[in-house]
Amino acid sequence: MLKFISLIIIGCFVSSLHAQTDSLKIVTDISIPQKLEWYKTKYIKESIVPLGLATASLTILAIPNLKENLQAKLNWNNQAKSSYIDLGDDYVRYAPIVAAYLLSDALTDYGFRPKHKFIDRTAILAVAYIASDFVVHNTKQIVKAPRPDKTENTSMPSQHTAMAFVAASFLDHELGHVSPWISVGGYAAASYVGYARVARNAHYTPDVLMGAAVGILMTNATYWAYDGVMKLLPERLIVSPIADFQQTGVYVCYKF
Repeated sequence: MLKFISLIIIGCFVSSLHAQTDSLKIVTDISIPQKLEWYKTKYIKESIVPLGLATASLTILAIPNLKENLQAKLNWNNQAKSSYIDLGDDYVRYAPIVAAYLLSDALTDYGFRPKHKFIDRTAILAVAYIASDFVVHNTKQIVKAPRPDKTENTSMPSQHTAMAFVAASFLDHELGHVSPWISVGGYAAASYVGYARVARNAHYTPDVLMGAAVGILMTNATYWAYDGVMKLLPERLIVSPIADFQQTGVYVCYKF
């Protein structure tokens, strides 16, 4: 009888130990979410390029005579001369936007699916342009840097380049996931605009570098703000600006 009771106690002890081991295994298998380091966040990653461009711009300005020497080498298409050739920079700055809408709306069935719906991405683009133009305009008024052709004191930063890089960043955000070559094409077009502005003697190199930095950063910041707002608002609420020849305002739609 005593042996029987002893066997029961030992069996209970082994069963209890096995259960505790299984419980410990379950606990250890639970993955604890790791906190993402600040330098690995998308805000830092998407700020590296524009901050690098801004730093390059300021570095050129800080080195005596460097921007003038660069201008002398790159200014081959002076708009004041009879040999001036229109390089189309006034129009190429919008090319990435045209590409973004044509690819996403005409070729959706072929895999060119943008990250946002038409009304949402249009609102994002409008805000990005407004924010970029605000920064560029006010910086021009504060700095009052003379243009290379001495026509105006509105050289820094380049508005054409800023608008071109808003368009390129917009294309990258919306369709860059489809193919990296789409992003490469957009940024190549924007870079061409910056080069053309220097070549025609309308801007110095630091002006276009700073314009590119503003365009990219303002577009990224607009997407960050959009993502933050959308997390707070219900999915059934749509808010977007309205601007045409007859009216301006804000479109608000809530699906009940």
